[in-house]
Amino acid sequence: MRLMPTNFHRLVLALTTLGTGVASSAHAQANPPADRWHFVVSPYLLAPSMKGTTGIGDLTVDVDADPGDIFSHLQFGAMLVVEARRGPWGVALDGIYMDLEQSGTSGLLSASVGMKQGALELTGFRRVNGWAEILAGGRLNALSADLETEGIQARSRSADQTWFDPFIGGRLHVPNTGKWVLSLRGDVGGFGVGSDLAWQVHGKAGYRFSGLFGLELAYRVIAMDYEEGDPGFVYDMRIFGPELGLVFHF
Repeated sequence: MRLMPTNFHRLVLALTTLGTGVASSAHAQANPPADRWHFVVSPYLLAPSMKGTTGIGDLTVDVDADPGDIFSHLQFGAMLVVEARRGPWGVALDGIYMDLEQSGTSGLLSASVGMKQGALELTGFRRVNGWAEILAGGRLNALSADLETEGIQARSRSADQTWFDPFIGGRLHVPNTGKWVLSLRGDVGGFGVGSDLAWQVHGKAGYRFSGLFGLELAYRVIAMDYEEGDPGFVYDMRIFGPELGLVFHF
């Protein structure tokens, strides 16, 4: 029997080695090592509405906007989340800006509420198993409020407030969903440091089109019960609405 030439053996060996290397590289990308940093950048748009009570001095306005009012009173809300992970640990920075306007009542008078609200949230994560994480962090809130009543007894009040709310919470993931991403986060805080009580619920459903890019639809509720004695400021409000975001993985 005639043996294959030595050069042919070398070519087969080289191709086999190259194929093994490519397969190993693809496997490494699909299953990155636990000690590698993984970054996520997620810009979001929010269609916000609000419900609760806010007051400045002697003027208090009640706002009650049901979900049907979200788009009829649509203003603007935007968010940018940057998250970094390595192994079971992670940290996220979430910047939020909302420009809200809703009608309300002050006693028997019609009133309007305008809010420009920004928040910068820093969160640390620790994964405890394949589907759950614990978290802790803080949220710096900055609020500019304009209240106005209508009619003969028209009055207007304006105020700017800044405060800090620490929080603790958790996040749940649905594992092994392929390209689908499902998660639910909740946190509670304030504890009298800033707000008497602050809480948040944030649910997401997304689809990852590739290793780099995904799309997410979410719904967020943020609630704060904050009071400041001088000049007399009350912000007991729940802000809620759907979000649509892009997700980039690095």
